[in-house]
Amino acid sequence: MTFQLRRMVLVNAGTNKHTPSGRITEIDPRGGAAVVGANAVGKTSTLRLIPLFFGHPTSQVVAMNQGQEGVRFILPTTASAICFEYQRGSDGDEDIRLAVMRPRTDGSDAPEYRIYKTGFRGDLFVSGKRFLTDDETEDQAKALGIQGTTKLSTSEYRAVILRTETQTKDRARIHRYGIEHSFGPRRLPNLDKLIATMVKNQVKFEELVQVAVGLIRTILDAARSATRFR
Repeated sequence: MTFQLRRMVLVNAGTNKHTPSGRITEIDPRGGAAVVGANAVGKTSTLRLIPLFFGHPTSQVVAMNQGQEGVRFILPTTASAICFEYQRGSDGDEDIRLAVMRPRTDGSDAPEYRIYKTGFRGDLFVSGKRFLTDDETEDQAKALGIQGTTKLSTSEYRAVILRTETQTKDRARIHRYGIEHSFGPRRLPNLDKLIATMVKNQVKFEELVQVAVGLIRTILDAARSATRFR
């Protein structure tokens, strides 16, 4: 059984100069990855996007300074997307998922997510020479018989991908999505923070403490559950 991020795909994204790239760029992190290019083309910004797969807040990944304006910097148009293809078990197609991050259409600087039961497919995001919006991708997925979730906020998506609890009114739906689409076979609280510390230039001691406390709580919860069922 293997649980891993297989590739991150930037679709018409804008990691430099506030403009959509007009291309599809793929990064495969398995076994290490080299991101090369001239200075100031967005290499560091690209690598810092990986924690978004685990539901880490965009405000803590994309700096709100030096001309970078949060989600709108990396997803400049409604036809821009960041896709995370991941494996959750076997090598079979039934255990491959695609998490898709898009900008909200209401103008707010926040993302929305969907998760599809498929690997990355170019025809979900490009038609001819035109990049597709979220609604168009959803229509294309339905036409191809690909199942997907409804739109998810960052907190909802994080609860699904890390299989953690949520107190929203839709917690039953989020719990069901977690069973179907979570990254791991069990709860992974604070994994997003752990990954984020690995790509930051500076790591705050408080962040490491939060990660450690979360891991200890997970271990204690598992021990209590084991004791309860003996």
